[in-house]
Amino acid sequence: MDSQVWLQSPAAGDWELFLNQAAAEGWRIPAAELALWRGPLREGTLALHHRQGFAGLVTLAAYGATAWIGNLLVMPEMRGRGFGARLLDEGIRHLRARGVRTLWLTASQAGLPLYQRRGFETVGAVERWIRPAPGGSFTESVPSQEGEPCAAADLLREDGLVWGESRALLDFLLPKGQLLQAAGHRALLQQEPGLQILGPWFAPPDREREATALLDCALTVAVPSMELVIDMREGALPATLLEAFGLVRQGGTLLMCQGDAAGVDLNRLVAFASLGSMG
Repeated sequence: MDSQVWLQSPAAGDWELFLNQAAAEGWRIPAAELALWRGPLREGTLALHHRQGFAGLVTLAAYGATAWIGNLLVMPEMRGRGFGARLLDEGIRHLRARGVRTLWLTASQAGLPLYQRRGFETVGAVERWIRPAPGGSFTESVPSQEGEPCAAADLLREDGLVWGESRALLDFLLPKGQLLQAAGHRALLQQEPGLQILGPWFAPPDREREATALLDCALTVAVPSMELVIDMREGALPATLLEAFGLVRQGGTLLMCQGDAAGVDLNRLVAFASLGSMG
């Protein structure tokens, strides 16, 4: 790497610049996720610096055999100089050195060529669905009295069936979420000030049409005054069903993979646990 360019753990000023630019580009970085990147998962963050200043940042979530590359951002004034490729290459090297066999990420059309040149293949797509809200203060919701009991072990087992291994991500998300189960569907409703995320969400094969019961349960628990976001696997549920619950599609990304994905069964996955960066 050029001596005028170096990598380091992000400093407080790097995070501030990254978050400001991410907001300007319409990225959603949940507060709970940011706390992970700046705390327990800080070893999975890399900041690229140039002698002119902060150039960009990437986050890496390694779970064992699989990992996610997310939040790859280069500052506008630093683009067109290969810094994005350098961040991606260093991230891949970092993860491969940890024994990761399969890398996942979500890509926009603009980022597609970069990932394709690194051997990533498109294996699907992610649709973002939201239930808009007029705003309001955050209040803790009470567990729903509808649906069936869902234990954390059930959700962890479903996650393992999809990804082929136990993922530490849910260890971070479960304590602050609401576990939901209805008609064979299991999901986690994540809640934090200003934002709710429905995911991960799992369903047995050929049981997609029974999602109505889970959505009924989720919207009973969800805070009405806060936005609800679902990053849905494309084709997992009919658009007409989601629209009937007041959900609106708001863009999407491509789901890409590099490496051996033989042990992954995405057919059981309805919605992802994070907004494109951690799976």
